Amino acid sequence: MTSPAKSSLGKSRRAERPAYDRTVDIIARLQHRLEHGREAERRLVESILSDLHFAAHAPIARMAERAGVSEPTITRLARALGFPGTRDMRFHLAQALAIGGAYLRNSSVATDNLPPSGQIVAKVASGAHAALDLMTTALADVDVEVIARQIRSAEQILVYGTGGGSSMAAVELQNRLFRLGLHVTAHTDPQLQRMSASVLGSGGLVIGFSISGQAASVLDAVTIARQYGARAVVVTRINTPLAAAGDALLPLTFKEDGDLYKPSSVRYTLLAAVDILAMATAENIGPQVLEPLRRVRHSLASQNIRDPNLPIGD
Repeated sequence: MTSPAKSSLGKSRRAERPAYDRTVDIIARLQHRLEHGREAERRLVESILSDLHFAAHAPIARMAERAGVSEPTITRLARALGFPGTRDMRFHLAQALAIGGAYLRNSSVATDNLPPSGQIVAKVASGAHAALDLMTTALADVDVEVIARQIRSAEQILVYGTGGGSSMAAVELQNRLFRLGLHVTAHTDPQLQRMSASVLGSGGLVIGFSISGQAASVLDAVTIARQYGARAVVVTRINTPLAAAGDALLPLTFKEDGDLYKPSSVRYTLLAAVDILAMATAENIGPQVLEPLRRVRHSLASQNIRDPNLPIGD
């Protein structure tokens, strides 16, 4: 039986979204307009192609300002590309980044002309950007407020992750949530995951991370916790055992580039998921989070960390 939390994820937004044609190649259309459009249109297309992420997500006014054109020019370009409006154009820009972001970035960065160290920097940065682009598009229809309300209202939160990436994410989420005044503990040891889940009650919440969606200890802990009435949020791929085991799902979407020398860029996707959950929860709590954050900042003064521009914690 599908839980109310999971079934309600993104329902309101999804109902409003039109059915997009995912076969449209907006990059090819933009390149065509770059050759055949009017002067203002060409400037706009050049600006879009130079920073697709900005064009897909920035306000229309900022897009116009950066390109040196009027806002109606953006609307006219969207229609010239075959879209009813700017919203559709921006969706396809985000989709183009998600599907081929790494290829698009590689075409703008001539790594062959860079020294070896420069090539490494470019490849890692390009992979990180592509992973975040894909995550942004995948979460477009997910209402994270549903999950944030569960986190805020939980009497106790246990966060689970096993393995390098998922355990890092679990510990980092604990680091983000405790400073909001929440009672949270992360466990990366498989036996502690199972044991702690067994003593969680109906007011508790477990948050399970697994890139594969098949980590046995995390899956067991989520199942055990729900058996005793706790709720479960899972951060994993869709259509996996862990995805089916939770009450609410924050889907992980990623694509490996096949470079065996480079660490997987999915770690940036995990960190994005952590920050999304932390920020959504902080905003759901509201101004109450400011006092614990102030206390944490004040506690660091004894270590001569007084610069307010530095992040809280080292």
